[in-house]
Amino acid sequence: MLGDVARSHRSHRRRWPIVIGVVAAVVATAVVVGVPLWSAQILLTPHHSLSTAAGTVVAVGEDEITLTHTDAGTREGTYGLTWSDENGRIAGEAVVGPMLWTDGATITRQFLPAGAVPAAGTKVDLNPNLWTGDPRTALGIDFQDVDIEGELGAMPAWLVEGEGDTWVLFVHGIDGVRQSGLRPLVTLADAGLPTLLISYRNDAGAPPSPNGLISLGEREWRDLEAAADYALQRGAEKFVLYGDSMGGSIVTRFLHESHHADRVVGLVLDAPVLDWSAVIDGQAERLHLSALAPLVRLVVQWRGDLSLTPLDELDQTAAFERLPVLLFQGLADPLVPHADSADFAASLPKAQYVPVPGAGHIQSWNVDPEGYASHLERFLEPFLP
Repeated sequence: MLGDVARSHRSHRRRWPIVIGVVAAVVATAVVVGVPLWSAQILLTPHHSLSTAAGTVVAVGEDEITLTHTDAGTREGTYGLTWSDENGRIAGEAVVGPMLWTDGATITRQFLPAGAVPAAGTKVDLNPNLWTGDPRTALGIDFQDVDIEGELGAMPAWLVEGEGDTWVLFVHGIDGVRQSGLRPLVTLADAGLPTLLISYRNDAGAPPSPNGLISLGEREWRDLEAAADYALQRGAEKFVLYGDSMGGSIVTRFLHESHHADRVVGLVLDAPVLDWSAVIDGQAERLHLSALAPLVRLVVQWRGDLSLTPLDELDQTAAFERLPVLLFQGLADPLVPHADSADFAASLPKAQYVPVPGAGHIQSWNVDPEGYASHLERFLEPFLP
């Protein structure tokens, strides 16, 4: 009997390595399969928000606000601040300026309320878009609400009228909204150029794509082409395309694909995605998952029914060599590799590269609005009516 017990114990000991191996294989498989699927779904699903949690209100003074310490709250520059009611709807908004001081536990910033102020204990969000409204409510700039008919249906846009036949078409980025274009809009309106701030498939108020997913610019450029068609019907002859983040991918695709490409006379890019593979690889490295990056790229292409190869603009710069290009890039951008932006601009004979230290993703204007406006004004001079 003792022999049987000993044999049983030895049998259990022999099985433990097998059990541990099976468990390890299951966990490894879950990581290898689950992480790429999760990453692809996060990237390709529309979210319609650029807000980041920025802590809780500690106190509000006449022209300053104190928040609990968060990384978002320490960002350089000027941002929109919003807070929500119990139903998740925006209850108020304000503008916060540069950080004044911090004691490590709290942060105090300049504060410009737009009405009611948040009470102590209110959770707030920070947004590179300073305003949630439209050109008139935010900036006092007159505009028209227009609908642009695209291949999937009507897409809302804001039209700010101007002089001449060179129109600016502004294209926001992934998870962005038309309000992204309000930051440079004062400069564009002062220049007198007709400006169209567009939406595209999967935006709020616009039709969804057939699969409900973002195509990273591979298909969205067709909605920009529909906006160009609309502008041509209203008297446009030439275009300055202005894209931030994924909007950069959309406008560069337009130059490869659209039959209106020869009407483009200038290009403004702000933290543009010029190579989605590099963006995916960079995010995988940030998460210490570099080994999974190739699989994530494959899953993104499979899940989104798209190809990343044509979205690598660094290998096809000839389409841009004839164009004046103004490219802003934040050097603290955690998403778009600033080396890609620098290399892209360096390869083009008429490109001006504007690196902005301390600026995160599409936050160059927020960090240095005066400098940003000055560069943009000079760039637009040849196109003025």
